[in-house]
Parts: sequence; structure tokens; C-alpha cells
Amino acid sequence: MKKLLFVTHEQFWPLSGGCTAGNFHILKYLASHGFEVTISTPLYTDVSSLEKEHGFKFKPFSPYYMHRGIKFRIIKYLGYGILSLFHLIKIFLNNKYDVVYVNNAVLSFPFLFLRPFLKSLLVIRYTDFLSGFLHEDKRCSYWLIKVLMYYEYRIAALFDKVFVITPAMKRSLCGKGNLPESKVIVTFDGVDADVFNVNSFADAFRQVIRMDLNIPLDVRVVMFHGTVEPHHGEDILAGIILELLRRDLSVHILLIGVGFSHLSIRDALKAEARVCILDFVPYERIPSYINASDAGIIPYPKNESMDMVLTLKLLEYLSLGVRCITFDLDSIEEIFGQYDFVKISHSRGAFVDNIAFVLMEGKSKVSPGIIRQDFTWDKVAEKMRRVLSSYSK
Repeated sequence: MKKLLFVTHEQFWPLSGGCTAGNFHILKYLASHGFEVTISTPLYTDVSSLEKEHGFKFKPFSPYYMHRGIKFRIIKYLGYGILSLFHLIKIFLNNKYDVVYVNNAVLSFPFLFLRPFLKSLLVIRYTDFLSGFLHEDKRCSYWLIKVLMYYEYRIAALFDKVFVITPAMKRSLCGKGNLPESKVIVTFDGVDADVFNVNSFADAFRQVIRMDLNIPLDVRVVMFHGTVEPHHGEDILAGIILELLRRDLSVHILLIGVGFSHLSIRDALKAEARVCILDFVPYERIPSYINASDAGIIPYPKNESMDMVLTLKLLEYLSLGVRCITFDLDSIEEIFGQYDFVKISHSRGAFVDNIAFVLMEGKSKVSPGIIRQDFTWDKVAEKMRRVLSSYSK
């Protein structure tokens, strides 16, 4: 049995969204396929049930509270990466691992110093580029972003294998990071095929959710869930919703999320009776709300960072047959542009037009099968397992 150490700056448990769910499912899969998994992440809750059920071992590092909604997030992210060096030294002095698996570049910093002393296979998985997201935040220094961008792309060379979630990310890393194509492996992202299962929901359950939300059973519902930030359409989401409500007097909106930017969205929409806004909803309950909706919107404007990622909520909507409206993001066009259940929009006006079009189309019978075939966490984890099992230093 191979020993694997997993490190990231994100809380491992409880699940707070698609990314944390992905970490959990990938490691659960690896633990059931020949790996002894040790997890080093921020942790603030009891995980004894996970240790018993999946055989996970935990070596948490929680110098301060870490969550995507924290204040001074970038400073705390960078500080966590630096402080983790001393925590990881303690771990490696007392343990040997066949594989060290780093999730995103925040935790890559310690390995600048540790790499010469490790005989482990060292891998990193990029699900996004922090520098790309900061590029859209006008509060951040231009030179800080440039330095972070250089670091994120160049640090990948330190690792034996690099996993990414889209072909666009691979092309970018191989170009800007000067990596050989053979080192970078596209795994895509995934969904939990059991939780996001279109066959798990009867029409009666859809009606129950609608009644709980005080949304009439005979109206159409447009949904968005997740974070809203400068790179996530913070400046345009409320405008899109208000324009849709003005055009369509029967449509209702369901928004789910927390964070500082959600406060401005709430304020802009507080007078709208047809907008239902929920705070944080546990990950396992999200499918119920998606199933009760008729269209999913991804109001992320086109920019360099969003062009390279494949947002998880897109896969979650499609897994339940809910058609999606997006802007013309390169990776979404490359992977899903051929299908009619994803409507690509080149302007805000076209985005609202496409919502109206999708609401007339009804749910897709095709998208759940495509997601189950190619975009589940088990598919992602199996691609990684084959690499980790066969690679020897």
C-alpha cells in the first residue's frame, strides 16, 4: 500500500462547496484503491467518523481560521503557505510518503525548501490560478499580481506531475510555465454521481422544495449558487437579474451563497418579491434546489482566469438536466460549445435573451448522461490513480 500525504490551504471538512467535495471524493477513491491517505489541511471539526469509515489519517494545521469568506483572505492564504513549512518539516521528520499531493499553488511554497530532501513523488493539482482571479480585483497591486502570476506558473516545474482541469490550463502552463506537455495531465473536474443523480428526485419532491421557498409551483425558476467576487460577475449579476425580471413578469430567481459580495447583491435586489436569497446551504442539499429550478446561470464575465477553468456549478446543473447560460468563456466553449444545453452569450443582452430561450426549452434529457460518463469525481480520481500508481522515481 502506497502512502500519500495531501496538503491544501482549504478546510477539508465539512464540505463547503464543489472544490472541497472534490478533494474529499478524490481522496476517498484513492484510499479505497491502494493508498494510505494522510491529510494536512486547516481543520476545525471532529473527523473521527472519517478516520473510521475511510481510513484517513489527519495531521491538521490551523494557525488561524481559514475559509474563502475570511477578511484579508489573500494575506492569510500567503501567510498560511509560509507557516506550513514548519508544520511539514515536523511531518517529514517522522514520516515517509510515496506520494505528496498538493492542491493548488498556495501550498507549493514549502516545497521550494523541502524538495531536495524528499524522495516522494511530488504532484500538484491546479483547479484555478489565484493570480488570475486577483487580476480582476482593482484593490490588488498590479506588481503583486505579476509576481504571483510568475510564481504560480514557474513553481509547477518543481513537481514531478501536474494535474489540471482543462486543456486551456495545460496550454497556459506549458507556455508560460515552460513545462513539457508530458508532465501536465488534464483530469477535468467532476460531480458526486450519487448526490447529483437525476434519477433521485421525483416531481413531488420538486414541489416540496418550491413550497418551502414560497415559490409558486407553476412558475419558472432561474438559479445561481456559489461565491460572487470581482472575477465572478459581482458587478453584473444584479443587473442581469433585474433586466430578466423586467422582461418576464412570471420568472422567479433563486440565489444561494454567502460572502461580502453577496451583501451588495442582496441590497440591490431587496425590493424584488420574486427573488429568493438563501444563505449557506450544505453541499449535499444543493441538488434539491437545482432540481427545483428550470435554468442555471453562470454570470462570470470573460477574462483570462475564467477562460481557463471549468466551473463546478456548470457540471452540477447539467448533471440534473438543468440547462445553463454562460458568457463566452473559452474552456466552456471548447468542452461544451457543441451542445444545445449550454447557451453561450457574447453580451449581457444576449445573456438575458438566452435565459428566456432556455426557459422555453425545458430540461435536457441528454446532459445527465454526458456528465455521468465523463465528469464525475470517480473519473477524475481514476485518472490520477493510474498516474500515481504507475509512476516511479
